Amino acid sequence: MRRLSIMITTSCALALGACIQAPETDEQLVDQVEQGLADPASVLGFESVADWTVAGATKSASADRSEGASALALRNFAFAELRSVPLTTVSGVTSKLAFDLKPPVSPGFGNAQLYVNIPSRGVHSVLLGQVSLKDLPAGAYSTLSFDVPPNVVTALQQAYSDLTFKIVLNVPHSTADYLVDHLHFVGGTPPGDASKVELRVSGSDDRVVVSVNGLQRRMFHIGEASLGQRIDVSDWFGSGVNNLRVQLLNTGGPAASGVELWVDDQPVVNEACPATVCNGLDVRKGIVWDRTFSVSTPNRPAFQPVTVTGDGGQPGKVYVNDVFTGLVTPTTLSLPPGDYTIGVGFGSELPPADYAGSFFEQQVTVGASPVAVDITATPQLPFQEETRIAILPIRNSINHVASLGGPDPSNTGVLADADITALEAQVRATNDLWFEPLSYGLARWTVEVLPTIEDVPIIEQNHDGWDTTRFIAEAGTGSLASQYDMVVYFFSQHRADGSPVERVSNIAWAFNGTNIGFSTSFTSVGPDLLNAAFLHETLHNYESYNENQLRLYNGIEGLHGAEQHGYYSGSRGEEDYLHFYRHFMRGQVAELGAMRSDLKWPAIGEVAASSDLYLGVFPVLRRGFRVP
Repeated sequence: MRRLSIMITTSCALALGACIQAPETDEQLVDQVEQGLADPASVLGFESVADWTVAGATKSASADRSEGASALALRNFAFAELRSVPLTTVSGVTSKLAFDLKPPVSPGFGNAQLYVNIPSRGVHSVLLGQVSLKDLPAGAYSTLSFDVPPNVVTALQQAYSDLTFKIVLNVPHSTADYLVDHLHFVGGTPPGDASKVELRVSGSDDRVVVSVNGLQRRMFHIGEASLGQRIDVSDWFGSGVNNLRVQLLNTGGPAASGVELWVDDQPVVNEACPATVCNGLDVRKGIVWDRTFSVSTPNRPAFQPVTVTGDGGQPGKVYVNDVFTGLVTPTTLSLPPGDYTIGVGFGSELPPADYAGSFFEQQVTVGASPVAVDITATPQLPFQEETRIAILPIRNSINHVASLGGPDPSNTGVLADADITALEAQVRATNDLWFEPLSYGLARWTVEVLPTIEDVPIIEQNHDGWDTTRFIAEAGTGSLASQYDMVVYFFSQHRADGSPVERVSNIAWAFNGTNIGFSTSFTSVGPDLLNAAFLHETLHNYESYNENQLRLYNGIEGLHGAEQHGYYSGSRGEEDYLHFYRHFMRGQVAELGAMRSDLKWPAIGEVAASSDLYLGVFPVLRRGFRVP
């Protein structure tokens, strides 16, 4: 509830039967009255006497109206002030406001004034004008019109929740009813005739993000069917001036895109990434083109405030439609009517064993009234993604020996049963203490150890890679990819006596979006069993799904882009690159237009308060990782 200040004004000395009240400032409003935000249509239609505070007259409801179901009746006055309750953003704004007035007799003198007040938009009790009431027809409604200055029109087209109107009537003293009704914009679009907004994106090499008023609405990708088509995006826009932002994202090679926008079939945007930025083979990775356009749609439905609160023990990170907004609870969003998924993640960030995470979500329909979302009023989401991981032990691994120019059977690693037991324990501990809480409790691994492959070795092709294709063919393990979400090909870099092989291969890798190559080079961890290398390789598979199946963007250098985004090993006291992995899993990595593949960004603290784009694999963990 906000407080509405109202000045109680005594009668005004009349000169020649008339009085003009000087405009008041917000500071002159002295009496405080609690009011809640109301439906603008009902208030402007004078449907409830409770929506208007009256000073100097007696008020009542009247069925004698010019529109709607009711009008406001005033009697026993010569000078009266009517002030509305606070309103959220109104629709159909034009440069002229009017209201209807029905006097009981034709006044011999008098006038009416109309004021607009929106303090949050810098509009402080602006007088729109004064209309003479002399000789107004008795017993009939007349429409009194007032011009709205351009700066006030602009303010009325923005988002707010503190708009009030004030009507001042100065008439010969009357004990009969003056009726007031139908405060409205003249020339506005009638309900049902809201503007149509259409968008066409072309090119989209590699991704194009379209946001409206800071809310990410769509990510187009190269090759998708809707490119080049004119699509209806009306529900992305609200009444007033909207900011349309278009960002072209490049993952390598040349880039290209164009954008067109129409409002009621009139072109308002038509631009393409210029050749100086997008042509050529050396176009940088990241956000290569970023444009914001002001789009006026006064005839769209009004924005509504959506207040998001929740007690998760700390401020929660706010998501809209699975995209992190950069906001924390409590906060108020300004959204046009439509259906939204509002989510909030609460997570402890105390490494390593005290990580915790929970995620709450509600489906919200925004209509013509403000919306309040108590996000923790419903239970937290249970696990949404269960990744089935199979550990496939390979008893023998033959390493490459440079002096022989190839693999040397005498340089063979032998996997011990204790190695298998150790990796299984590490995977389970990493899931429990890192993966689950860092995913806000939305995802987990289920682990199964398969029988060891005894008769087929995995062979190192050279010191930079292993021949997994040959191994899968000879061992006949290709079908495992359809039975599990990830298969870990696990082998040793130690001989049977425990000594390391010659030229140990310090390589772990993810391949085909589902498989992981992992060796005993990465299972020597501390007493807490946590294995950052294993987490890293699984995240490669999630980012592969995010990019190749969901066709989303993983950022400059993807999972290997920590330092390009300001994350460093051990930063904030978190093990390895856990600070980065945590934000990458939660979709909270901030990418700025100035970031480069060849530039290490200054270290960040926590989540960046502002960003050109937030990225990560949150949609995969929230919606599920599945082998296509």
